[in-house]
Amino acid sequence: MVSLNLYQYRDELKRALLARKNELDQEWDPLVASWLAYAFARERDSRSLLLGELFQRLDAWSQEQEAWQSERNTGSLLFPLWLRRQLSLPVDKTYAEKAVQMLRTLKPDNRFSPLRSPEQVFLIALGVSAVERVDTKEYFRHIIPLQMKGSLARQVMFAAALKEVTGSQTLLSLSEPKDITDIITALWWAERENYPDRSKYWSQFSGNVDTILLYKADAFDTRHILSEWELALLFEALVQETANPDPNMLFDYYPLHPRIRQIAESDFKQGNYFGAVFEACKALEDFLKRASGSRSIGAQLVSEILGRPDMNTNNYSPPRVKMNDLDQTSVDFVSQLDEQKGFSSLATGIFQAFRNPKGHQPKDKDWVSIGPYEALDQLITISLVMKRIEAATGRKP
Repeated sequence: MVSLNLYQYRDELKRALLARKNELDQEWDPLVASWLAYAFARERDSRSLLLGELFQRLDAWSQEQEAWQSERNTGSLLFPLWLRRQLSLPVDKTYAEKAVQMLRTLKPDNRFSPLRSPEQVFLIALGVSAVERVDTKEYFRHIIPLQMKGSLARQVMFAAALKEVTGSQTLLSLSEPKDITDIITALWWAERENYPDRSKYWSQFSGNVDTILLYKADAFDTRHILSEWELALLFEALVQETANPDPNMLFDYYPLHPRIRQIAESDFKQGNYFGAVFEACKALEDFLKRASGSRSIGAQLVSEILGRPDMNTNNYSPPRVKMNDLDQTSVDFVSQLDEQKGFSSLATGIFQAFRNPKGHQPKDKDWVSIGPYEALDQLITISLVMKRIEAATGRKP
């Protein structure tokens, strides 16, 4: 179970990124600016004012001759080429050629080369991906695999750089993280690659969140202050996860009826969504039979227990299980009856729409198979009906 509220933490992280952006007014650093721009570009609204302002500052800086005098600036000079593509702006061919030539002068064997720096090489890769030159991409593709060694964080960043340039799947086996930087980069990679067990990496991060700081602190605080590139990776992972939540994490978070959780969890977490819902439907039917003593099944069973979905004040007869008082002398009786009929219809629909296709049709038929989010919707509906019947009868499944 991930104890961290990812939505709140995403918003807090954005505030931390904004604070780092404001610090650029006191001390300009193009590498910091580049990573902050990358973070804001990963938001769903990638045309934000924050991104536009950072792009303008990077663009103005890159026009200065001094910017081209230091190899350390290679990533920050190539990165705007990618950023222009994200903002649907034209790429200046002269600028691109100049940046590529600067890349070509780098010596990978030099200990301090940007080509050996994880936080630099990914920005370089983004820029190379925006340049329509096969020779440059081949050059970069040849160099990167030689550097994919060392810490888990380093391997992840170089693998991500290679994928940006080649556009193809990069095989990477994630080893056990050794520190918080490893955890963040592994989490980021799991989100980018849409790993089915992303909750594992979020659990690792959640268990270590107290060891990090999002904001710069005094010298007496020994917790790890996240760098701008760590903040950016974590922010992208949060944006991705909150936009497309891990189904297993949703399953864990939602307070399903204990019996539904028990019977469906194994199938659901193995990706057998068809089976998870089918087993939950059978659990509901079994509960209805035991709560009423009836031997009927499906819709007939529901009618006997909750009443017919089309009953009204003229043909009303008390059902075996009342979902509310159903007091015929009450001024609210019509509304009470509507709720009773609604739950009868809902339970009938569970068997007709959720269970019957799964019991009578092959699971590989397109119109029968379901994905994780629809499966969770259906499990929640079954859970609701079971909870209400349990409350009405006082019996547990």
